[in-house]
Amino acid sequence: MSIFSINDNSNYTSILSQAKANKESKENSKINFANTFLKQNVTKLNEIENKNSQTLIRSEVLNSTNNNINKNYYTKTNSPNYDISSEFKNSIYTLKFKQADISNNTAYGYSVDKEGYMGEDFNEAAGLPKDFKIHKSTLDEIQRYNENSHFFADKKEYLGISGNYFTNIDMANTIKQYYNQFNQIINHTFNNTNKTSFSEADLNSLPKGYSVSDTNKDFASLERLDTQTIINYYNTQEQYDEMEQLGTIASISLGLQPLDFTPQSMQTQNLDQDSVRDTFNPDMSFYPKNEDGTYTKEDLFMSFLKASGGEVLAGGDTKINPIIQSFREAMAKESFDGSLASLDDIMTGKVDFASLLKGYAQDGWFDADIYAMEKGIKWQNHIGYGGAWFDNQFNQAKANGWKASSESIDSFVGSIMDRLNNLIGQTRV
Repeated sequence: MSIFSINDNSNYTSILSQAKANKESKENSKINFANTFLKQNVTKLNEIENKNSQTLIRSEVLNSTNNNINKNYYTKTNSPNYDISSEFKNSIYTLKFKQADISNNTAYGYSVDKEGYMGEDFNEAAGLPKDFKIHKSTLDEIQRYNENSHFFADKKEYLGISGNYFTNIDMANTIKQYYNQFNQIINHTFNNTNKTSFSEADLNSLPKGYSVSDTNKDFASLERLDTQTIINYYNTQEQYDEMEQLGTIASISLGLQPLDFTPQSMQTQNLDQDSVRDTFNPDMSFYPKNEDGTYTKEDLFMSFLKASGGEVLAGGDTKINPIIQSFREAMAKESFDGSLASLDDIMTGKVDFASLLKGYAQDGWFDADIYAMEKGIKWQNHIGYGGAWFDNQFNQAKANGWKASSESIDSFVGSIMDRLNNLIGQTRV
């Protein structure tokens, strides 16, 4: 039974009111004292705004606002400046950041300004110009795509992993590799990596694709661009399509990468529900045009990033889940891309590709291509030589005894090498 009378709540109400008043008085006193402390110690507070104090402030304030922070990166200081109660510290830090006209955001271990763009510390780590604007949402989209798209999510499910595909993503290193390769393309076209304004005529003059030679042939590793050298630029769509076709017909490893610097690439894609998850689609509204209507270097870089696929790259402190890494290493032992030679080895003469191609043609590897050549059937990029209709015709011919003659093999090899050499002459760096 209550110690208070059932019929008399006056004492109980009075006690509750007094307790509430005491609590409010205590909180107001604490806030007032904190305000007074701030006003009287502005100089001192400014002096202790070093790296450790910023770390402590952000850690205690931002953790309560559910910001995306790598908590392992932030540690508390042992400075005597903070040898005061945690409750009082929270009051001071919260007041300070609410009153000060500065950003209190961080992401991926770097500062973020009030508009959501990564700070100069990120730009320095990523090798970007000091005033380059890359929005945090773009990095968030990289993380989303690399964790949630079916390619990555299905592999996690297959291996029974409930956590992340990556245990750490070094965003600065990934962006640095993309930007360095992008800068090579800009310099190739304009002989000026400092150019910051691009007209539509400039966009049209940019390559439609390129080929790379890669010294990193580790199938178990993520792709890394800092081991790649650009060896060919395809300045027209026809050149790109021709090289793609030759690579497919003659089983050449091309290191081929498409580019898209059209005005449409500077816009956020409108995707249907089925495509959203599996498409790297950064919000392009954060990358407006210049005041004169020309495109910024940030616009072009984002187009490059979209065409590249937005995948996290190996390097820096990026680490894959150990179970996934073990799986990749096991699969790498059985990996083979099916190519006869790389474009780089053909161009440098390391491989006598004409002789190699002829040998495989004599073994029957290219019978379908030779049959198509004899019948005057042209390759179509989207369906090869004509899909099911061609397959039926070719299989029937084989059943009736058709076989590639020596003359047809020589003609086929000669045609491929003529086309390839002509294209290499036009596009090699």
